[in-house]
Amino acid sequence: MEITRQLAERIVDTRTERIPEAARVVARQALMDFIGVAIAGAREPLADILAAEIDAEGGHPQAQLMGRPGRASVRQAALFNGSAGHAHDYDDVHNAMTGHPTVPVAPAVLALAEHLGRSGAEAIAAFCVGVDAECILGRFAGPNHYARGWHATGTLGAFGAAAAAARMRQLDVAETATALGIAGTQAAGLKSQFGTMCKPLHAGHAAATGVDAANLAARGFTSRLDILEAEQGFLATQSECGSAEQWEKALAEPAYTQDICFKYHAACYLTHSSIEAVRTLSERHDLAPKDVADMDIRVDQGHLKVCNIPEPQTGLEAKFSLCLTAAMAMAGVNTASIDVFTDEAAQSEELAALRDRVSVAAHAERNPNSIVNIHTVDGHTYSEACNVAIPMTDLDAQWRKLETKFRALVAPRLGDTAANAIIEACHQLEQSDSVAPLMGLLRSADG
Repeated sequence: MEITRQLAERIVDTRTERIPEAARVVARQALMDFIGVAIAGAREPLADILAAEIDAEGGHPQAQLMGRPGRASVRQAALFNGSAGHAHDYDDVHNAMTGHPTVPVAPAVLALAEHLGRSGAEAIAAFCVGVDAECILGRFAGPNHYARGWHATGTLGAFGAAAAAARMRQLDVAETATALGIAGTQAAGLKSQFGTMCKPLHAGHAAATGVDAANLAARGFTSRLDILEAEQGFLATQSECGSAEQWEKALAEPAYTQDICFKYHAACYLTHSSIEAVRTLSERHDLAPKDVADMDIRVDQGHLKVCNIPEPQTGLEAKFSLCLTAAMAMAGVNTASIDVFTDEAAQSEELAALRDRVSVAAHAERNPNSIVNIHTVDGHTYSEACNVAIPMTDLDAQWRKLETKFRALVAPRLGDTAANAIIEACHQLEQSDSVAPLMGLLRSADG
């Protein structure tokens, strides 16, 4: 199978007007959502460290650092904005990729579009192509890649960013295959880093890798043109190469972007179904923490290796704790707010007492639902199953939910006027001759 070449052909040959309208709408939503989480993440310690390193490196001011006053090279901006966008683990997800599709691709697209003077429509098309590439590979590689310990946002995301950057650079098929090869030999990210600053760095590194790959390919840098299917290539070393039939099925999907799922809790996505189930039971039966004798949660086996920190001590670890996030939901904590995931919350004696009454185990068989059973002190048992990993089809309602989330993230940083202006610019992005006006709105007056 000529997997790399066929993927490169799709990247190059996808006509903007053939991208489904729903995919283009969700692309604008995803870019807006990414900008919101990146501006919020620009205040985090990891962002301060990266900004200091960028200042020390120096470079041409080619693209805006989101939520900061400065500009940087395209590569530096992709690294910073991608890392900031994943700092709160509040960015979108995709089932086909088993990861976060927008955060490695959008930083590469927006930085290059700003630098190269590309239109909003070109940026949207490149974004859709990039998301398609990483999701096609995710669907083909299957869950084995993620199960082996690879963070798909960093690994598959590098291919997505390279695909989008190649599209922005208007590379031909051979050059695009080369860019995929350059990205593939650098694609990285280990799940053992979850709960540390390195997890968001995976996203930023993927975005920067994609930019580098396309830039080098455009200058004539060489690589294998079959990096995906080669012996000792990406799939052979990091996953299990599927069948020709599986590849054709993955490649045949017309657009993956429209199936992006957005996050409305500022924690690991695999905790969200449990959070929603606990909230539903709490509201339906008027339960308070004092009413809970114990709570058991059943999730898919894969969740236990991702978000099952039993006694988190930091706000970052709290995002990856099914027990604590369930306790927070029962206690009425607003898990949609990035401000509640603090070291103090992780170490709260009140929350810890409730957390310790929560047990987590895997379903006996594969099951996408989170099933929560709450046993009360007066002898009742209440159960609820939930699966949030289903894309919304009402895109107008999705706009409203995302705009509410966006304002909560951005208004405290840039003000209400700027937040509303960015929302409007994202709505109108496809009609914009340049992304520069949008990028100019993302600058903060201070660090």
